[in-house]
Amino acid sequence: MQDQSMWPQNAGQTTIQVSPGTSSSGFTVANPSKGPKVPMIIAAVLVAIGLVGFLIGAIVGASIEDAFNDLSTKDYTRVIGENGTLQYDDPDNMGEEGWYLLIEGDPRADSDGNGQADACDGLNFSITWDDDATSNESGNDIDTQIARFDCDIRGDNSDEEYFDIEDHIIIARICYTMADEFGDKEHTCFSGGEIHISNDGGVNMSVVDLDKMYEPFIEDLIGIGLVSGGSFFAGCCSICGGIVALFVGLMRVGGKKSPEQNIQFQVQ
Repeated sequence: MQDQSMWPQNAGQTTIQVSPGTSSSGFTVANPSKGPKVPMIIAAVLVAIGLVGFLIGAIVGASIEDAFNDLSTKDYTRVIGENGTLQYDDPDNMGEEGWYLLIEGDPRADSDGNGQADACDGLNFSITWDDDATSNESGNDIDTQIARFDCDIRGDNSDEEYFDIEDHIIIARICYTMADEFGDKEHTCFSGGEIHISNDGGVNMSVVDLDKMYEPFIEDLIGIGLVSGGSFFAGCCSICGGIVALFVGLMRVGGKKSPEQNIQFQVQ
């Protein structure tokens, strides 16, 4: 074995000499520090995925308004003539949307300027709950516990959503028992009860079953909500992951790679 002081020393390499033998070989060990490139790429990919998730969520969420605007009352409207009976049921005790009561006419026509739609002039309506009659002679004395009667062109019912209703006036909203944000309900109707409706002018009336109309919309709304919520959640997770990756990449900016180390050995 030769003295180690006789081994050749070169910058950036380590030489190992072994006896006996005359052959020599070597290999290089690279030892660079990790740079910012990979984390930056990961961050860009995750942010892109997150933005796509947000975009999908926004598009799907916007379709909710379109689905609502496309609701049609035609399949849920029936004519009850000058008198009829409605059956109120609330099997889940969660409240009901109730009915629209319609008569033919223009909801904006008020030729005599009395503030009431012309189609309602001279008509008297009666709405009763079971055998407890609550009728009116002036059109303003309907039992507010079970219905909101309003034929005024700027009254409460004029703000109701008309959907595709044409050439008819919403003169009453009946048994609207959905609770508001404070837990209050506009009407008090009991499951199994009957509502009797009539008028003294021989005018044909129609009712729109709002609960039946909303059922398919609510089912679609649940599906849309799941897709939209899932997309937003995935987008948030991706954006958060991208921010973390970006932070890691920024921490590595300016780092220097360690020089490669050449290791050679000789066998003599």
